[in-house]
Amino acid sequence: MNYAVLGAGKMGSALIRGMLASGLTTGDRVIVSSSTPESAEQTASSLGVKSAGSNAEAIRDAEIIFLCVKPRQATAVLSSIASELEGKLLISIIAGIRSEDLFQAANRKARVIRSMPNTAVRLRKGVTALAPHPSSTEADLKMATAIFSSVGSALVVRESDLDTVTAVSGSGPAFALLMLEAMAQGGIDGGLEPELAKTLAAGALAAAAALVNETGQTPLALRAEITSPAGTTAAGLEVLENEGFPGIVRASIRAARNRSIELSSPPINS
Repeated sequence: MNYAVLGAGKMGSALIRGMLASGLTTGDRVIVSSSTPESAEQTASSLGVKSAGSNAEAIRDAEIIFLCVKPRQATAVLSSIASELEGKLLISIIAGIRSEDLFQAANRKARVIRSMPNTAVRLRKGVTALAPHPSSTEADLKMATAIFSSVGSALVVRESDLDTVTAVSGSGPAFALLMLEAMAQGGIDGGLEPELAKTLAAGALAAAAALVNETGQTPLALRAEITSPAGTTAAGLEVLENEGFPGIVRASIRAARNRSIELSSPPINS
């Protein structure tokens, strides 16, 4: 397969790194385009792939196209290359833009799948949600699942759930990193060296994720196992609960979900 990545910014570049690291493809099979030919060349050089001077050039020989541009640019980009999209699989990683809007912007020529990966795809530890448009086939979904499984895990979801998926899985790592930063600062406040505090905080969050993923138990059950009555964990949890930490986190998910909804493109003909 030949792959084109339109708008190889942070997420597009992360995906390319993961695909190359997994052995799914090689640099000569991936071509990137960007806002200018110069930025495409710079990105391609850093990733070890090819660059194109335009989006039309990038997709010419590609069977699979990753749409990674800014949400406000998505429909215009597709409209400009619609005549070249016949028979191609278009995988969007853009938050908010509905698959039907993408399909119409592509003049109903491309087969469309929406995806929501998170940035850990660059480490082959990402989680990606896939929502196929009716234009796509079972073979397309199987291919998309194989691609994103090579850089982590892939789940098929309803498109109506993607705004919430975006908030939890796409934005969630940033929320977790804010907690990690605060935990590390708490360690520094207690006298630890910054690097040690960061390592311990990262290990704590990694341990929590591993416990959930590998035991099959709920976070609530695991938290109960860790928490001894009147112990250190209980003292810290009391502060988090009294300060409204669970509600704050849920509010951040709602805010991210609402923003994803706001980013939805208007109907093409409006």
